[in-house]
Amino acid sequence: MNVRETIKLHLLLPQPAADPPHPPEVISVSPATRRIAFAYERFRNTLEPDEEDILRRKAIYRILERRLPEDRPPVVTATAMLQELIRAHYIPPIDVRYAQHIAARLAQVQALHAQLALPVFSWFLRLVAVAIDRDLYPRTREEALIQLMYQDTLARTVWADDLVTDKDKATQLYIACHRTLFAADDYEIMYHYFLHHFPQWQNPQWSNEELTYLARRLPKFREQLEHVTTHPARDRLTRLLKPVAVPYRILRDIIHDYPESFAGSEEDFVITIREALTRRMRRIRERMGSRAWHSILFLFLTKTLIAVIIELPYELLILGRAHWLALAANISFHPLLLFGLATTARLPGQRNSDRVVDQVQRIVTGRGELPTIIISATRTYGALTWSFFAIIYAVLFMAIFGLLFSVLDRLGFSLLAMGMFVVFLGLVSFLSIRIRHAVDVVRVVPKREGAITAIISFLSLPVLEFGRWLAQNISQINVALFIMDRVLEAPFKLLIDVTEEWFAFVRDRREEIT
Repeated sequence: MNVRETIKLHLLLPQPAADPPHPPEVISVSPATRRIAFAYERFRNTLEPDEEDILRRKAIYRILERRLPEDRPPVVTATAMLQELIRAHYIPPIDVRYAQHIAARLAQVQALHAQLALPVFSWFLRLVAVAIDRDLYPRTREEALIQLMYQDTLARTVWADDLVTDKDKATQLYIACHRTLFAADDYEIMYHYFLHHFPQWQNPQWSNEELTYLARRLPKFREQLEHVTTHPARDRLTRLLKPVAVPYRILRDIIHDYPESFAGSEEDFVITIREALTRRMRRIRERMGSRAWHSILFLFLTKTLIAVIIELPYELLILGRAHWLALAANISFHPLLLFGLATTARLPGQRNSDRVVDQVQRIVTGRGELPTIIISATRTYGALTWSFFAIIYAVLFMAIFGLLFSVLDRLGFSLLAMGMFVVFLGLVSFLSIRIRHAVDVVRVVPKREGAITAIISFLSLPVLEFGRWLAQNISQINVALFIMDRVLEAPFKLLIDVTEEWFAFVRDRREEIT
């Protein structure tokens, strides 16, 4: 039986009609608090751009981290959490029965709280956030596609060296499929393994013995999972499997948006594949634009604050005068550069589309072989060759940054302004590359680079390397994000709750009067 027939049997057959349910009682929030909370969450997420489902899970974790210490009944905490998610537009208004289901999970979590050390409990709470997100948005079809991609990939993978040991190959390949196909983070993968080892988590009621057993096993289990998810080959495998995941991603879009196409002719199915690919590329373009505008807004606000709070006082008090051209350039140059770099990315062309269509057809029909996947380690160099390349790279690094500082000095930038300019140049360059690489989710044909593009890439490499280093380290000390999550969020959300209660009180009084 080929994949097309399997999909028709297991995913697309009509379900038996159920008795008409009673009208559900929906958890609702007032439009006013919803608009305010949504604006707050949108601004907060500009500081931490990520995939939509990952942002939703992070929001669930923050809510649980803030509300569980209140020690309120689980159903109250669950209802309050769902209200927050509705206000932030993470979920639509939802049936109150979801609160009862989630409350059962929270009761288990509260029972485990006293038995776990704080680091272990904080880690486990992130897995609980994934579990709640899975309750709200089940992943049945996604997991089926992951299994399909894993089985296909496993059958056509050739391991060219000992990048991964034999006992770890299957596990690491599965994790790489999960990461590349749905941009899964470590906690989603950990939750998958948690369910595999502790399937009783799905039970609504746990005995004290089961809770004690889980609490005793979790610390060691956490260490094992962190070892699996931080394998040295993870980044290499993810890069190699990115083009492999493209046809499976398009197949998922077809299942979701065009389920009836599996019952049609092969010619119609090819047309559907192209429509799904075109729609996916359109969404990529829209998402790139949205992320670019969010990043530009954040950059402009951040640069303006830095100029007003740090650069301008420094120049007036220390240097005795302000260099307005340097200040204006430091505020406006980086957002404009990001806009130009992020909005000029080109989507793959017709040759790429034809290759995607061909691979989707082969996966679905089972006719024809898919390309062999060769898994190999990154290229290694001898000591002499590596030393020679390192010297050249160091010279290039110093030459590029020396030239930058020289040009800025001639333009009259102060030392502080030069430092700020170079720091944000690195961050913007790296961020723009991240945004431009969004097109890779539909790319199976390697991108061709001309001579000019290759020279520009070579010369910009030190700036990108500096930007990546900054992004990796600044993300760990993101002061603005820390202030919003640890200082502002609790009182802000409390004010929203009080406002919601006030609106409910006014509404009840109005109904009594009329």
